[in-house]
Amino acid sequence: MSSAPASVTLLRSAKRTPLLFTTNMGLEDVVIDEYRARAEAAGIDVPDTDDAPLDLRSYARVEVAAPPDAALDLAHRMKSVHHVLAPLCAFSLPDDAEAALATIRTTVETLDVEAMETADAFRVTTVRQGDHDFTSIDVQREAGAALEAHYGTTVDLEDYDTEVRVDVHDDQCLVSVQHTREALSRRQARLFQPRAALKPNVAYALLRLSHLGASASSDSETATPARLLDPFCGSGTILWEAGALWPDAALHGNDWNADTLDGARDNAEAQSMTDRVTFTESDVWTLADALDGWQADLIVTNPPFGVRLASSMDFHPFYRRVLQQFHEVLRPGGRAAMLVLRQQPFNEALADAPLFDVRHVRVIEIGGLYPRVFILERTASDTD
Repeated sequence: MSSAPASVTLLRSAKRTPLLFTTNMGLEDVVIDEYRARAEAAGIDVPDTDDAPLDLRSYARVEVAAPPDAALDLAHRMKSVHHVLAPLCAFSLPDDAEAALATIRTTVETLDVEAMETADAFRVTTVRQGDHDFTSIDVQREAGAALEAHYGTTVDLEDYDTEVRVDVHDDQCLVSVQHTREALSRRQARLFQPRAALKPNVAYALLRLSHLGASASSDSETATPARLLDPFCGSGTILWEAGALWPDAALHGNDWNADTLDGARDNAEAQSMTDRVTFTESDVWTLADALDGWQADLIVTNPPFGVRLASSMDFHPFYRRVLQQFHEVLRPGGRAAMLVLRQQPFNEALADAPLFDVRHVRVIEIGGLYPRVFILERTASDTD
């Protein structure tokens, strides 16, 4: 089936370097804030940003008033992202599957992809979201054939010079050149990797989000925490991100599982942070006793979601005990940033006693789940 030419929106700029970042849904503004901070430190202006380019979630766009090399150098230092893309164009797709694939082929074949001009080999990859009567493989086949016809260059899925992303989101097709071979979120050296470990970019985002909604009397927006605690530390992802972000912070990890703690200790050695981190073995019911008077400025953690536990488990007493113990081990005015999947029992636990003020809440996506990030500030008590 032939297809009418698509109406193409070009995303390149003659005077600026546009970049796209992929991240977890709900962290797009964190990505923009991080890039702005890095650009400001380098004396580079970022005149335009978009945390939902083309109405797409999990993407963030920046336009940088700098040459591509300088803009990409900053991009490769990013901690809150998965991949770095140079966007080329976007266009709409018809409903019919055969016509949509034909549109992809004819449109991609007409594109000027500078990186393809010197490539001996290339590959096409696709992220597809939405309901379609075609697969990601179908998209890659059509786009790859178009680029091969245009540039006479060989497809090689392993030994390639250029990676072209042709992503489909509902009825929108986005074409970019990918500048990262491996996701920047896969940066931590690990000897121990549990199946459900938090990705480093999400851990980094939790650390950056911990200052949001700071009260007028709080210094948490600007201060580096002297002591950071992860009470459910697992393999230590949050601890290693905190150690890199705040080199002067003392780190403390706790977990109930002795084997997991052994793995975290191995990872501390791999991260060269053995001298900065202390571990305790305790469940949440006895956390304060295990810490024996030690207090944290900041708690950042990912408590169990209970996805693989019985659906009948009552999370209300679990969250209530978590909050009670967090209140005991945090200094007055200290903060907790945590992921919460079971919102109703968590809100009920918050209402049981005025232990924390809620400073910020947002939904993010992690592996097809949609937990909320809660930023809490410890209230004063009679014993403080």
